[in-house]
Amino acid sequence: MSYQKLNKQSKETKPGFWDRVGIGLSGICAIHCLLVPVIVALIPLWPAFEEFHEYTHFIFFIAIAPAVYLSLRKRHRSPKITILLLSGLFVIFLAWYFNETLGEYGEAGITLIGSILLITGHWLNYKSKSTIKD
Repeated sequence: MSYQKLNKQSKETKPGFWDRVGIGLSGICAIHCLLVPVIVALIPLWPAFEEFHEYTHFIFFIAIAPAVYLSLRKRHRSPKITILLLSGLFVIFLAWYFNETLGEYGEAGITLIGSILLITGHWLNYKSKSTIKD
């Protein structure tokens, strides 16, 4: 590997970096969705927690959106990856937007579905980039 190529790679993010970030954020989001109902059931006297929980899905959406965008900005071979990532992001947005209608468990379930879509899309995108030879 030439010095110029090595130097260029150190200045830029490595291939798949944003997919790994997206997988991590989506995983944290999924864990959050699984644990919040348990925590809420165990701490019913903590009303401040409920107020904080109203904003967590929006915060996850804001954190995940750039990772999806940056993962998709470089070309990949499969439209399936684009569909998975964009639909996962959209599902998380819908879970946050309709949280009053869905209820606590509905919101967590819908967000978990969105997280699974995002993790799958980021994983496939990461694998497709790691198989490309320079």
